[in-house]
Amino acid sequence: MALQAAFTLNPNEIFASIANMIISQEVFADNLSKHQTLVDKARVDGGLYGDKKLYYATDVLKSYAWGADSEATNLLALDRPADPEVQDITLDIFRQIRLTVDNYLSKRAWSNEGAFSSFNSVMLGWMRETKRVYDGTLYNVFIGTTQSAKAKQNISVTLTGTNDAQVIAEKLANLLVEMGDYSRDFNDYEFLRSYSEDEIKFIWNSKYVNEIKKIDLPTIFHKDGLVDKFEEEVLPARYFGRAVEDSDIGEGKVIGADGAYDATKGTLRATKEFDYNNVHYFPGDALATSGTYVAVVGGLEASQVYLEDADVICKVVVKLPPYMSAFEVGTSFFNPRSLTENHYLTFGHNTLEYLKNYPFITVKKASN
Repeated sequence: MALQAAFTLNPNEIFASIANMIISQEVFADNLSKHQTLVDKARVDGGLYGDKKLYYATDVLKSYAWGADSEATNLLALDRPADPEVQDITLDIFRQIRLTVDNYLSKRAWSNEGAFSSFNSVMLGWMRETKRVYDGTLYNVFIGTTQSAKAKQNISVTLTGTNDAQVIAEKLANLLVEMGDYSRDFNDYEFLRSYSEDEIKFIWNSKYVNEIKKIDLPTIFHKDGLVDKFEEEVLPARYFGRAVEDSDIGEGKVIGADGAYDATKGTLRATKEFDYNNVHYFPGDALATSGTYVAVVGGLEASQVYLEDADVICKVVVKLPPYMSAFEVGTSFFNPRSLTENHYLTFGHNTLEYLKNYPFITVKKASN
């Protein structure tokens, strides 16, 4: 079906057979004034050669009782360290942003060269802006929805609605002390580690930051360096959530037995960029309530969606999960038959993983 223009010209008040002219045309260019930049702090070197980055983790050694002269007979004994743990981060995801423009027929929609050039410039600029949206939302969703399988890295805080800010502050102050001590609790390898306050990072759910702001912040967060950790990194609440589980699917659940989505029982959001039911989603976007989802014929895989979880207070990390770029290449070609220009922005990055050698702690409000 052919599209129609969004407006019609007005007939002249005197000469009805003549239309009044357009005064000017302006293309809005101030579309994305602020980007999600946490991903920029996580970028690590990548490149065209190779596809893996290897991270090695080793554990503490042992001390032994020394036997003085009797040790002479042990001179040739070997004391090899235990094998290191090796984690590989792989460049294996490749995406492309595409745009077609022309310098002929589409010019007829504009009153002058300036307006036309402005439109084309804005559209071409959208290519790299789109990549920034993709990078930022993908990374934020990963941070907000990923949890360690280790119990000690999943911390519950009992909140009652009274003095909640004080309770959160006390819990986090205690956590900083525990992380500064020698412990095997705060990494997936269970190797002996300790962390200074300077290297510990808090990534807050904005919901709790805004609640705490209503209280006297310096008074509540004045000890143990907590005031410096407050608002260190803040993500919008929509990025925090959990994976869809079997218990979320069924009669009276977020996803019905027939796959129907009931948003009154929870907000289903995209973990990846995809199209579904003629709607385009970026990571973090809420899914439309029409259609069927998850484990249903013609529906989505559970890995493509998550449930927003308002109970997640913050994430605590030492090193941000790495975001490695393979390449970013802009290309174009002119089609002489259709008089069009195709532009492409092609790029690659790694499958996101947190580093198992470092803490990836989820602090969450305890279930009632």
